[in-house]
Amino acid sequence: MKISLIIKKNRKKQQLLTTLLDQVKQLDYFSAHNFFYTEYAYHAFELAKTEANKKTDIVIGVGGDGTLNEVVNGLLHNGETQSIFGYFPLGTANDFSKTAGIVNSVDDFINALKKLTVTKIDIGQVECQINTIVTKKYFINIADTGLGGFIAKKLNADKKIIGGQFAYIKHTLLGFLLFKKKQVSVQLDNFSYSGKLLSAVVSNGKVFGNGLIVSPNAKLNDGYFNITLFGNVSVWDYLKNLPALKKGIKITHPNIFYYKSKSVTIFSNDNLLEAEADGEYVGYGKTTYKISPYSIRLLTIN
Repeated sequence: MKISLIIKKNRKKQQLLTTLLDQVKQLDYFSAHNFFYTEYAYHAFELAKTEANKKTDIVIGVGGDGTLNEVVNGLLHNGETQSIFGYFPLGTANDFSKTAGIVNSVDDFINALKKLTVTKIDIGQVECQINTIVTKKYFINIADTGLGGFIAKKLNADKKIIGGQFAYIKHTLLGFLLFKKKQVSVQLDNFSYSGKLLSAVVSNGKVFGNGLIVSPNAKLNDGYFNITLFGNVSVWDYLKNLPALKKGIKITHPNIFYYKSKSVTIFSNDNLLEAEADGEYVGYGKTTYKISPYSIRLLTIN
């Protein structure tokens, strides 16, 4: 059995990473231990794609939610994978781990590898179309059309010289100030919405935005998205409800809606509405979401 770790460089947590790699090397039931470090944007995607083609038994993403998104997309580049997917959170927010199982220590992770318990989970697909140009991406946690897409585009373009946490806070605040709601049409399986939209959050997991439990009832393997629509909601309304979102409390508001659906289609009058997936910018235009049930085997942490 072979294992590969795809690692986002992180100097702040170098000691923890060293401990992790040392302990993985000691697992003698793996015939090969491969450690790959990302060198540039989307390198994790390319590395994971190569490992999927080689049919590596276990591929671990080591980094933040963006790194996990790249690894998932690499593993599923042809629509399916035989590799078991795992993660060790070393990022800024690590939101996916709050749904899938929090890794409290290297020992927790090593024990998970020894037990090798896996769970088949759903994967989301998002597609943005502008004229004849189509951009597609898979996501494992949460995607967002509207405010989140606007913020992600700015954040992903930031060089983050001062650090990821500072950049995230800066662009989130700027997003609240600069984003303008658009007139949209949203179609779910059994619900449609027309009106101004702040954000349409399409959830496979529960948590995004550095700890906001936007979809408290979401499950990773129920075959459905949980949809939270923030319609004609003011930025002030959104901000004053942040404490409720942090606690996972559903918000009672005439323009906030909670639904379950296997598909979502969103388009705006100007066709410029932007989308993100797992914090990574996807594109703009007519946006379509589809669920792919039980598409990947996830290493179970706890």
